[in-house]
Order: sequence, then C-alpha cells, then structure tokens
Amino acid sequence: MPALIVAIEGPDFSGKSTIANLLVEILRKNNKSIFFKRTEIPSTLTTGFFTKILRNSADDVSSEVFSLAYAADQLNHCQTVIKPLKESKERYVVIQERSLLSTFLYQSIIGKSEMNWVKEINRFDKNIPDLTIVLKLNLEEILKRSSLEKRDFDKFEVKKHLEEEVKAYNNPPAELARQFNIKYIDADTDPEDIAKRCGEIIQKEIDRFFKK
Repeated sequence: MPALIVAIEGPDFSGKSTIANLLVEILRKNNKSIFFKRTEIPSTLTTGFFTKILRNSADDVSSEVFSLAYAADQLNHCQTVIKPLKESKERYVVIQERSLLSTFLYQSIIGKSEMNWVKEINRFDKNIPDLTIVLKLNLEEILKRSSLEKRDFDKFEVKKHLEEEVKAYNNPPAELARQFNIKYIDADTDPEDIAKRCGEIIQKEIDRFFKK
C-alpha cells in the first residue's frame, strides 16, 4: 500500500524538528491503525553525514558540489527508507523533515546552480511529498533564534544565507509550489499550537489518501 509522505519545510531555525516530533505524537493518537515514520534530510545515513561535513567546512564549496552531495543522500534515503514503506502492505504516514524542495531552493534558487541540471541529477529520486507544510517566520525572528542557539559553524546558517532562505521559501517558483503541494503555516506561536494547526491539515490529507 502506498505511503503518505508529508514534508515539514522552512528556513533554518524555523522549528522543523520540534514540530515534526510533536506531529508524530499527535497523529498517532488519532490514527491507531496507521504506522508513522519520522525521517529527515540530510539523512542519518552515511551519505547524510557527508553533506553535514560540507556545510561545516571552512573550505569554499560550490553549489554544484553541494547539489551532487545532496542528490546522493536524497536518493539513498529514497531507496533505503521510503521505497520499502511504499511497498509495505501496512499503511504508513512519513513525517519527513525537508525534501527535494530544499535541494531545489538551496542549490538552484539561492546557490544559482542551473535548475534543469539540479532536477536531472535528482531524476531517480521519486520521493516527492504528497503534502508539504512550510513553517513561515519573519526574518527578524529567524535571526533572533540563530543568535540564541549555539551550533557549530554552518554555511547555510550565516545571516546572508538565512535572508535568502526566507525569500526563497516565501516566494518559491509556482511550478515547485504546485509540484510539492505547499501549504503555509504561520510559525510565530508556541510549538504545540503550530503542531495542532499542522496536524489538522495533515489529518485531512490522511483521510483523503487512505480512502482512495
């Protein structure tokens, strides 16, 4: 039975991990006959650790190199994590932190790699979410959070890149918005409230998806 894939997206520091974890708890309570799987990109697979090394490196790494690294991780995640769930006889809902949408926005819209090339190197990855929820926060709040959290150096978490992330997520190309079925949620309230509103959208998709 096909699995329902839900991606939680948004700029760095928008609260994706917290909301994804809360969503699994909320949705499990109301859907006893469905299995829920929490995943993320970069993945916890070997290919995912390579992307993190590049992000934390002080070396000048091109957008094309990042694109290839993320393409490898996305494909590995699709083949080893998502594909078995889609082929399972059980009913699965995957709550996935980030998706190919991040790749297209970060590497092409922000990084300026040619979009058709980025799509070509990801053409074997069939893991396009059925629903994508983008957590929407203003730049001031993103920068405030980035200044409070103590993290290792990350190329994607410097001020200039965060500014570009907010712009890209707030105004994605119409083609990507349709392809990834993007729904926006204002993420400027407490996490429980945000997760509740996200859960209501996802529950409608669950009801629709498993009644096919």
